[in-house]
Amino acid sequence: MDQPRLGGLLIALSSFGITRLFVAETIRVDMALPFLIAGLAPLLVGLLLTVYGVVLAVGPFSSQYVSTIARWHVTGVAAMAVVFAITGFEQILSTGTIAVGEQTRLLIANVLLGGAVGGTLTGIQSGRFRRREAEVRRSANRALFVNRLLKHEVVNAITIIDGHAELLRESDAGRSVAAIRRAVDRIDSTIEEVGTVARDRPTSAGIDVERMVRDVIKDVRAEYDHAVDLSVRTADSEVAADERIALLVRELLVNAATHGDATSTVTIDGSAHAVELSVSDHGPGLPESQRSLLNEGTFPEYDDPSTGFGLQLVRLLATQFGGDVRVRDTSEEGGTTVTVSLPRSDPAAGGGASIGLSLPALTRAVGAGLLGGVAMGGYFQLTTGLFPVIGSLYGVAIPLVGWLTHLFHSAIFGLLFVTGVTSTRLSRVASGPVRASALGLGWGMVLWLLAAGILMPIWLSIVGVPTSIPNLSRAGFVGHAVWGVVVGATVWWLDGFEM
Repeated sequence: MDQPRLGGLLIALSSFGITRLFVAETIRVDMALPFLIAGLAPLLVGLLLTVYGVVLAVGPFSSQYVSTIARWHVTGVAAMAVVFAITGFEQILSTGTIAVGEQTRLLIANVLLGGAVGGTLTGIQSGRFRRREAEVRRSANRALFVNRLLKHEVVNAITIIDGHAELLRESDAGRSVAAIRRAVDRIDSTIEEVGTVARDRPTSAGIDVERMVRDVIKDVRAEYDHAVDLSVRTADSEVAADERIALLVRELLVNAATHGDATSTVTIDGSAHAVELSVSDHGPGLPESQRSLLNEGTFPEYDDPSTGFGLQLVRLLATQFGGDVRVRDTSEEGGTTVTVSLPRSDPAAGGGASIGLSLPALTRAVGAGLLGGVAMGGYFQLTTGLFPVIGSLYGVAIPLVGWLTHLFHSAIFGLLFVTGVTSTRLSRVASGPVRASALGLGWGMVLWLLAAGILMPIWLSIVGVPTSIPNLSRAGFVGHAVWGVVVGATVWWLDGFEM
């Protein structure tokens, strides 16, 4: 099932912490003009970097890609922190004290933020390089697989043809003709299979995994006299693939029928962004080389026909479809479960390598959050003049900063709303504008109770603005209701609940 990428959350929290705890503290509340000159740009950069971290956490990016960016982000921040630590230590050795004034804190904030931005940009380039490297590796594995398959099957078949052609000269012509026909059929099927593997991955969704699995199960039951139990746990099993899914499923079932006991189990599960196909058996388990092949894509260095080519084909097709393969032991008594996770939408369109909210859905979520923020902000501006207080959350009680940070919060909470709905069965509820608006209203009420009613007054108290806790005002109730309804309706209108 889908999980948020923790590296993205780390980037968001780190960027937010630098923005709030360093940048904002360098400006006094009564220094509006200096803030606009020296503090507004770092604030905007920090908030945008925070939003980007959330996008990485819920967007169409693989865990490896996000982890790479997160590591470089942390490295950039840590490197700048080490520079300041060395400078401070040198100052202590020279003067016996270390002076940290307003200008020093501002410098620290900007440099740390610069390290965060520089590290993140480096991580993006590194992630892209890793993706290209993986694509090259996948192409090399595909070529190796094709070469081995042709060498093993075609050469063997030709040897059989040659031998039985020789027998035709002597006797028993009928048996030899049948053997030659089987060998020719094997060559035909091998060439067809090679052509299937060599094709590029699909670019659009539309293959029903459940339908494919049922057809393959029927064939395997008849051909291998093997019992297969099917469990379907999702109402929608469409993925971004093509008819080669049937070949992938067949190889998994043939492997289970050949090496397992009399019965295997196929499970189809799904989430908002992926369909998981699991095949379980109760056989002796996979050797380590086959586990490494499926889990990590490590193809054997030498041709080993005794292990067959089926699992190599499974790994190649799964990665071509932008998916992943995992292997785990079913029980201590024996048995193996192979799970193939396939994305519902084409991951190549998002520049990522795996599964998550699509980039269009991310854009719609941010847009809906901003539109809801404008509607809510307009209400507050006309009725309460609350924006200087929102600016105080960041150390600057002026309307401009209040508006900027309010829209930042709206974008973040819009992203969380769409992520929560599309990652659960609530997506089925949001089938019309009224229901989608009702879901948005519910989310707005949660934010009014928790974020505005409890967390915001606690934060204000910490930064020196006396506020009652909880602080559940009527204006806040109406404002969050307006925000939730606008966000819910806008997301539905923009089809933001699509996969």
